[in-house]
Amino acid sequence: MPSSSNVNIEEVLVSPLSTILSEMGKSIAETQKTLDRNSIDTQIELEGDEALKDYNIEATWYHIPEVDIELKMALSMKYEEERDSKNRIRGYKRVLSAAPLNASYNSLNSYDVKGSSVLKARIVSVPSSSKVVEE
Repeated sequence: MPSSSNVNIEEVLVSPLSTILSEMGKSIAETQKTLDRNSIDTQIELEGDEALKDYNIEATWYHIPEVDIELKMALSMKYEEERDSKNRIRGYKRVLSAAPLNASYNSLNSYDVKGSSVLKARIVSVPSSSKVVEE
């Protein structure tokens, strides 16, 4: 891991948009998993409590049905080399990068917030898929 003196602040703030969205999705999934684990632990505790188990008490389950996200960002497009097995450049892949608009980015890059992009995303839970039965 690089020391903090070697890390360029721009490299920390600017990430591919796919990485930002992926990390947000993982964070939401981890939050749901934590909620589920808490409900399971609560149910186990209720069933193990001699005074409560006769009352048929069930743990409450919480569910995140959807998350709306709105981010103000500075977007930029760059090109990354694509190389073959012999390490020859075969082309260039476009990568859309984004930087969150915060005080650090604005002052570091003298960025005018009026030129920002707004990214709106909605992450919605869906029912789990049925297993496909082969005939």
